[in-house]
Amino acid sequence: MARTQSPLMLAGGAVRLTYGLASLFAPRFVAGRYAAAEPDSVMNLRGFGGQHVAVGIFTLLASRSRAMARSVLLLNAAIEVCDMIAGGLEVRERGTRDPIAMGGVLVPLLGLATWLTALVMLKRRTGVEPATSS
Repeated sequence: MARTQSPLMLAGGAVRLTYGLASLFAPRFVAGRYAAAEPDSVMNLRGFGGQHVAVGIFTLLASRSRAMARSVLLLNAAIEVCDMIAGGLEVRERGTRDPIAMGGVLVPLLGLATWLTALVMLKRRTGVEPATSS
């Protein structure tokens, strides 16, 4: 199995996994600091955290396989785009430049830049785009 040896994939996967674990197991700590405050219900944040844990683990495992790298990088990029859209809708709904809502746009933008950079680096390193699946 050809390894990608992508530090960006490893770092991005580790950040996603860490945020997911914190959201899953300490949602009241995350709420209001790193995510929108949900004082009465943390169930959504826990579910959100569980999804990040799954994608983070998948990203770390896929970093070991050049054949899976492109697919997982595109998955992560798509997640960031969806998070930016959700953050933008939140900014629009609140009618203010709330720091948490703005973070919901800016942090995924940083994540998107990370995943796209890793994708470009993967393509340069291999000379061709890895197959997505077959």
